[in-house]
Amino acid sequence: MNQHNQSFSGGVFHPSIPGGRAGAEITINRGEIIAYTQCDGQPVFSIPINQCQLDLGGASGRMLFCRTPDGQLTIFSEDKHFAQALDLHSGGLLGNQINTLKRAVRSESKKLGFWILASSLACALILFIGYFAMLWAAKATIASLPISIDEKIGKLALDSMDVGKRLDSAHPASKLVQSIVDKLQPHAAIPNMKFKVIVVEDPQVNAFALPGGQIVVFTGLIREATSAEQIAGVLAHEMSHATLRHGLQSVSQSLGIVAAIQLFVGDIGGLVALGAQIAQQSILTSYSRTSETEADLEGARMLHAAKIDPQAMAEFFGLLKEKEGDIPDAIAWISTHPQHSTRIENIKNHQKSFPATQYEPLDLNLKEAQEAL
Repeated sequence: MNQHNQSFSGGVFHPSIPGGRAGAEITINRGEIIAYTQCDGQPVFSIPINQCQLDLGGASGRMLFCRTPDGQLTIFSEDKHFAQALDLHSGGLLGNQINTLKRAVRSESKKLGFWILASSLACALILFIGYFAMLWAAKATIASLPISIDEKIGKLALDSMDVGKRLDSAHPASKLVQSIVDKLQPHAAIPNMKFKVIVVEDPQVNAFALPGGQIVVFTGLIREATSAEQIAGVLAHEMSHATLRHGLQSVSQSLGIVAAIQLFVGDIGGLVALGAQIAQQSILTSYSRTSETEADLEGARMLHAAKIDPQAMAEFFGLLKEKEGDIPDAIAWISTHPQHSTRIENIKNHQKSFPATQYEPLDLNLKEAQEAL
């Protein structure tokens, strides 16, 4: 088929769309990427090719995201010919960016593809076609659910959790974290997502995200960080888990056929309740390697868009490597998180695909927040 006449199935992220996201049919014409949606008000969105910023991610690792420089508009497609068409219409201008992105996730994609294929073949021997059809339909339906479902699951899960002593919003540490989130939020893939961040008194050097933008930061993270930019790197990573809807994906995978039945009978309330239980029990530690890598790369993009050096994220992983060390290679394959050294290298490679910009240091008093703890 002539690539000049091709159209591609995909979608759009934009604040004007109810829920922030809509499916779309995408074409490339006269130097513009054009997305036709079924939305009311403004059904057509476009990005000039010469202003397009690319990223690669999604659950499969093959979703190509095209963003405007301000991050307000994102057009995306998983069609394997979409990248070729972009390269062709840009006269080769975007080819290097696309190849760099593909190299960054190729290893993870190969492993994921092998296990998906092996699992599919094994399941095909023991399951009925109708069972597969129901699961597929449930997954498609869950992916199309509005962001409000993520928010309900995350809020219900957090309300049910005993995370420990929460710091007051007026505490210097809480103010520091909130200031960073406020700076990053306009550059999130779903800019209208309502992020709620709480700081908890706990020595763990950690943070976690629940569906819909619920984020918990432990004071151990603030104490160990050597710069506000490092904390920004962690927060960008956790915010990316929410905007990429990794939590909802984990819930749908855990519930499986139960989610399918509930969706088919219209029991969204039951899905939310069960999803909150799954989130509370397992999402804190069960994001896959692919999801962690996606959150790293999307977080790096957010930092760059906010004019915060993405190397701060790599520096924090370096700090963790010094403190904890990497997992021995012999057992690294069983870990849900990639090696620290791998994550550092991925971020550095991904940053090379960004356009040149002047990064600005965060005007925040980390020392005051640390002393207040």
